[in-house]
Amino acid sequence: MVKFQIVNRELKLTKELNDIDKFVLKTTEIISKYADYVIVSGYVAIFFGRSRASEDVDMFIKEITLDKFREMYEDFLKKGFEWNIDNPEELYREYLQQGTPISVWEKEFPLLRLDMKLPKKMSQRRLFDDKIKIIFNTHILWMASIESTIAYKQEIAKSEKDLLDAKHLSTVFENLDKTKIEKYKKLFREEF
Repeated sequence: MVKFQIVNRELKLTKELNDIDKFVLKTTEIISKYADYVIVSGYVAIFFGRSRASEDVDMFIKEITLDKFREMYEDFLKKGFEWNIDNPEELYREYLQQGTPISVWEKEFPLLRLDMKLPKKMSQRRLFDDKIKIIFNTHILWMASIESTIAYKQEIAKSEKDLLDAKHLSTVFENLDKTKIEKYKKLFREEF
């Protein structure tokens, strides 16, 4: 089994890209021009070898102006993507600003989507300060720390799938900070 080790919040690896990785790279290439992002939840486990299906990739994006959001919205459309609502102002004001996830997907592949939202809780905002930089092949992705992902899946999500994701991450990562996991669990309990 492959073991991963994060050094100074950075991890370098070589990886053969699967379809979900390709989708994530296409979407993050667009998003990173307009906002900082951090990928959270199931895709983190999938990226690091957990064998399971997923129809969505979850992420938080940092606060973005309506004008920047409109530009990002149009950029996605030009590159062959669709949104869950065909009105960028409504998506921005009625969804994103209210804490509701918005979705985007490639026109030919509607079963795989990216769900993004703004961080509203302190624990969600903290993910940006604690994110890890994943460098693989010639690509870069920003993900939530492994400790925060494990804590969330064990403390809040708790489905069988989430608990297996947490177990997988605990198995494939060396030198996890168990104190950090407990601190995140406490923070999640207080906020959720």
